[in-house]
Amino acid sequence: MSTMTATYQEDAAVQKKRWLILIVLNLFTFMSTLDGSIVNIALPVLVKQLHLPMAQVEWVTTGYLMAICSAVLFFGKLGDIAGKIRIFKIGTVIFILGSLLCGLSASLPLLIASRVIQAIGASMTMANSQGIVTDIFPATERGKALGLIGTFVSLGSIAGPSLGGIIVSTLGWEYIFWVNVPIGLIAIVLGWKVLPKDLIRVKAKIDLPGSLLFAIFIVTLFAGMLLGQQVGYGDSRIISALAAAAAA
Repeated sequence: MSTMTATYQEDAAVQKKRWLILIVLNLFTFMSTLDGSIVNIALPVLVKQLHLPMAQVEWVTTGYLMAICSAVLFFGKLGDIAGKIRIFKIGTVIFILGSLLCGLSASLPLLIASRVIQAIGASMTMANSQGIVTDIFPATERGKALGLIGTFVSLGSIAGPSLGGIIVSTLGWEYIFWVNVPIGLIAIVLGWKVLPKDLIRVKAKIDLPGSLLFAIFIVTLFAGMLLGQQVGYGDSRIISALAAAAAA
């Protein structure tokens, strides 16, 4: 059941700012997907500076993607209940905080933990951006707006390696994360000004057991598959991880 006092299409002030709202959504869509690929170019540098094997450093990328996949369904449902725009706004702050912490991390565990924080923020924005577009844009423009979000997803993935190479070679690996901070702060300030209050919320309960099982499935499946390449799929720990994924 949903409660709705009005629609965004009936609010002239919201409709006047709808394309600015889309810019804010696309900025975080771009940064979230960019950070999935931009780190790949910096992995050899991290291997050298942290004095660790590539197999361990790869978790900087893998951990980010796994955390997003694990959390995105939960935050999508939470957005329906608590308000998509509210969850999106909180996600923008967490993403920027995670980006700042990533650049300050001096060890691999801290860097991976910071990447997970960053991924939680990214999943909060990703899970709700398309829903915000669907609620705000009229049916005649909705397809175009959703298509633009899809375009920025692709642009973020494509731009990652080349942009990462430029930043790493000129500034250092920390700046592939810190570049998000000024852009993100501008987007946050703009978002706070143009994003309206939530009108649509769903009266429902979050399926916490289901969300937890899905997260366990993602983590154990992909961790088992990736680590199995290093230690062998006959290892009891890998078999246990894959069995846990099947059970979940």
